[in-house]
Amino acid sequence: MRSLKAEIPASRKENIHNAACEVLPAIAYGDAAGLPVEGKPAEYIHERYGRIAELQAPSDHPFFPGSARGTVSDDMQLSLAVARSLLKNNGFSIESLADEHIATYRQAPRTAEGVPCGWGGSTVRAVERMISGVSPRKSGEKDKAGNGVVMKMAPLVVWQVLGEVDRRTRRGQYDLLTNMTHNSEIARICTRLHGEVLSALLEGRTVSEAADRFIQTLAVNDFSKESELLYRAVYNPCQTDEELAERYAAGKSGTGYGFYVPETLAIAYDIFLGAGGDMQAAVYRAVNLGGDSDSTASIVAAMIACQSGGAYKEPPDMESVQGIEQLRTVSTQLAEAALRRTVKLG
Repeated sequence: MRSLKAEIPASRKENIHNAACEVLPAIAYGDAAGLPVEGKPAEYIHERYGRIAELQAPSDHPFFPGSARGTVSDDMQLSLAVARSLLKNNGFSIESLADEHIATYRQAPRTAEGVPCGWGGSTVRAVERMISGVSPRKSGEKDKAGNGVVMKMAPLVVWQVLGEVDRRTRRGQYDLLTNMTHNSEIARICTRLHGEVLSALLEGRTVSEAADRFIQTLAVNDFSKESELLYRAVYNPCQTDEELAERYAAGKSGTGYGFYVPETLAIAYDIFLGAGGDMQAAVYRAVNLGGDSDSTASIVAAMIACQSGGAYKEPPDMESVQGIEQLRTVSTQLAEAALRRTVKLG
């Protein structure tokens, strides 16, 4: 469905196309950079590594012992599932997305207990429900608010913006994607928020322009603490690793931070706004903060890819990322397919 607003200028559309070509590699780099210290606090990372500034092997990760540096996990696996669904269906289909999630679940490396390595519990249980025959419109975990949706939605957003999908349709797609795994109001609001932020970056607008309305929406929907956290991140971002560690010292659980979706987005926006468009600097600020480091680093990387029109400076060890050439190919296919669809609809 075409947007009712004026068409995107050709120069901006070229930038969006280029961002789409680079978004999966960016997500993969962030995932691979953060995976080795996922779940670790900043203090542990400092004692163990000093300051991480390049890809490490995930030797300290309980689910990936012996894996090479550049190994990716669910953030990349599920982002790729979204991209593949869009390509196979030539657009959004919740049934196609469910099929790709199931296929990815079946192909993922397993723990000794048979669970996909590194996957969130809500996503695992939702996919298992879909395998058992539950509709993806009813499979989501009730009242869950992990970051399993926002970490994988960048391919959908670049498809929507490049294909000029109207805002009402975008919001409906965000809600369907969210409800498939995380059936809660806070998860739905945060998915809409992040979709709008990524759209804004692609279109040349700012994070604050996109986020302000959703921050207010959280405040009037009994999520005042979450609203305050996001407001502070967007309007007063941290300038140093030490400030980040102090600001996010304890998450919703009182221990790890970044596993609750409003925290995830606050951390990502905080880091992005303080990084000045530098991919490597932004990714490793997320990594050295710890917590859910692979998710926050991959979200930040996707934001930079969107803002820069794909023209970000690649980190020197980008080629070490698992499957990087395949990801470049799929990203390019996604960009080209979205453009062809726009021309056809026009």
